[in-house]
Amino acid sequence: MQEQIFHVFRRLGMGPHPDLAATVSDTDEAVARALDLSAEPATPPAMEVPLDRDDAEDPARIADVLRWWLSQMAATTRPVEERLIWFWHDHFATALRKVRIPYLMWRQHLTLRRLATGSFRDLLSAIATDGAMLIYLDGIYNAADAPNENYAREVMELHTMGPGNYTQTDITEAARALTGWVVNIPYIRRIQRVAAGIPPWESFLLPRRHDAGTKTLLGRTGAFDLPQFIDLLLEQPATASFIARKLYLELVGLEPDATTLEALAARFRADYRIMALVEGIVSTPAFVSPEALRTKVRTPVERLVGLLQGFSPGGDVPAEAVLVLHGLDYLPFNPPNPAGFPRGRALLGPYQLVHAFDMLRAVPNPPELSTDDTLFRLGLADVSAPTRAVLDRAPGGAVRVALAFNSPEYALT
Repeated sequence: MQEQIFHVFRRLGMGPHPDLAATVSDTDEAVARALDLSAEPATPPAMEVPLDRDDAEDPARIADVLRWWLSQMAATTRPVEERLIWFWHDHFATALRKVRIPYLMWRQHLTLRRLATGSFRDLLSAIATDGAMLIYLDGIYNAADAPNENYAREVMELHTMGPGNYTQTDITEAARALTGWVVNIPYIRRIQRVAAGIPPWESFLLPRRHDAGTKTLLGRTGAFDLPQFIDLLLEQPATASFIARKLYLELVGLEPDATTLEALAARFRADYRIMALVEGIVSTPAFVSPEALRTKVRTPVERLVGLLQGFSPGGDVPAEAVLVLHGLDYLPFNPPNPAGFPRGRALLGPYQLVHAFDMLRAVPNPPELSTDDTLFRLGLADVSAPTRAVLDRAPGGAVRVALAFNSPEYALT
């Protein structure tokens, strides 16, 4: 039972939460605790509005927010919220390396944090006009006389319907519907000439750049604009099915059967409430089934968060640990491409496994613990006899933690 309890917290949070796991006696209690949103939500650190270009494009401005976010993943009293914030950050992947403006990445994070457990309709709409996303997928260059298809393609392929459910014509027509949105970047003069009354860093529609003509899109014809295009996306049965399947894979780790997926998608499409979909997924028998245990490869972020939860709950995240994530190309706010971070077997290469040891810098002085206590702090209950034998022979607590942290069992979640 202990392994199943850890499993619940690993899947509905960003780590096994050993301190929370110790307070529940079965998986039903664990699910209820992990889904509990009654505690006050966390408040991210503030970021001052940039004053000039050098200030705006200083990547160091994101450092405090990044370290706070990792710490919050570990110390949260609302586990499912942090899991969903991370899920949506990966789903709506946006990278600082292209956006270049930490302030806009911070604002996007606030949006994700505010809407992660609420309405998918609200979240999708907010991201479509988010300043960081408009820059990242070239929405700011999408004009009636020079349409840019990047966001139109990715919002259908990656954010809503999934591949195979739209045509190239749909992409072309969607790009037209999305024309005209720009960001008031205060040090760009040509923006300042048309941004009267728009606060700095806000996105806005510039009518003269918008194509207001008739479009035929996803089987419908009309003078569609961005909000109407969002409505069209949500009307497509493929959207609810795509999101339901992706979140099921995230939380369960297995492919849903056709009947389960159909039921979840229908429930989600009724009102697009994110927590209703989560609750539907965790109520399926597969969620805590033996087949679901350790079916996923633990991401570098999850590995680090589990280590923090076990040995430094509530503590600061050292800069050295952040550098390790950067070296592994798994740094929050910097996914490698619009499809998000790699997952699965791609995380089990020699480079990733060797440099996982570097994460131990986050806990430079681990306590002297027995094998059982070390395993418990890392959220491991059922380990193989060879793993236990190796840990029993460890010459001290620090070595035991390092070996357990890099055990085959900890590599999976």
